[in-house]
Amino acid sequence: MDERLRLIIAFAAVAGSAALVAFLLGYVAHNDLGLSRIEIRHSAFAAAVLVVTLLATGLLGRWGQPK
Repeated sequence: MDERLRLIIAFAAVAGSAALVAFLLGYVAHNDLGLSRIEIRHSAFAAAVLVVTLLATGLLGRWGQPK
């Protein structure tokens, strides 16, 4: 139970930090670099697909291995 709680807390901290960084990068890209919101949205979607793919392959690769 302790291990599961530690994993949930770590995931929440990482997800919260990632959201804050995403908002900051979007703000800087739009206001300082002059990119349109559509350009930012497409790049963010491509990056999210890449991250999810890497995480899924890592999880699925570890699933079949014994502890």
